[in-house]
Amino acid sequence: MKKDRNWLDNLDFSQLMDLRVDYAFKLIFGTGKTLFLISLLNAIFASAGIRRVIKSLTILSPNLEKRSEHDKLSILDVRAELDDGSDVLIEMHLYDLLNLKYKTIRSWARAYGEYLKAGEEYRLQKPVICVSFVAEAFDEKDAGRIHKCCKITDIASGEIFTDVLELHYINMKAFIKAINAGTADMADKPMLEKWLAVITEKDIVDKGVIKAICEQEEDINMAVAELELKSMDKYERQAYQRRQEDILLYFMNIDNRDKKIAEQERVIAEERKARAEQAKALAKEQAANAEKDRIIAELLAQRDKN
Repeated sequence: MKKDRNWLDNLDFSQLMDLRVDYAFKLIFGTGKTLFLISLLNAIFASAGIRRVIKSLTILSPNLEKRSEHDKLSILDVRAELDDGSDVLIEMHLYDLLNLKYKTIRSWARAYGEYLKAGEEYRLQKPVICVSFVAEAFDEKDAGRIHKCCKITDIASGEIFTDVLELHYINMKAFIKAINAGTADMADKPMLEKWLAVITEKDIVDKGVIKAICEQEEDINMAVAELELKSMDKYERQAYQRRQEDILLYFMNIDNRDKKIAEQERVIAEERKARAEQAKALAKEQAANAEKDRIIAELLAQRDKN
């Protein structure tokens, strides 16, 4: 049930965990309380115009099996099986967007290949749906799009070739920019955007927007209440903070790596420039020597003629 208005008035947003940190995301969407994940997924499907309404799901192990001894074990943020048998893989991506398309396709392929058993027909395999929450668009042309859904299509006709592959990319940066710049009543917004307001709460300027959403949507009201409860739990808070530190360290390592790569590229570029200038100077010197040789040859020829 919804909490009363006084609970929302007294809610301290600064104490809430950031749902973009995978540990917090799993606490709310990857546990036995499947109501929140069902609501979020239905909002995502509705946003993409997909006629799929799920009423129940089962949380699965987040591990994707290794396909060979050289393969790496892939651990998802949340994995679930829908009531229609479809498999859903959900991940929060705050970095490494350059490889995101290929990473999600790889995750899809590994999950899709897990279910086929000896003697079964390929056509009986259920779809695998990948949902990626991303810090920003990985394609510049999509910078302003909040939700991008990809499937395999016929290039000539545009018809969907198969439903077994379904990739959803949720651009949180585009949403944050839009909601902070807008003044529209959230009551008229799609359910996905209401969930995104909670997920990206730390960057939402007007917290009243989130309070209004909690009053409008019981599922979200309950999820925020659960998030507040988890955020006040000492054990969960410590685990969450350790994960934040791990992410910060990862970013620092990535930043240092990128700086090293940039410095190496700068040195290589300078060396190439120096070699090019040397080659240019050498070519100029060779041309000058060739001209001298030509003049000397002409003079010698003129002398011999005389």
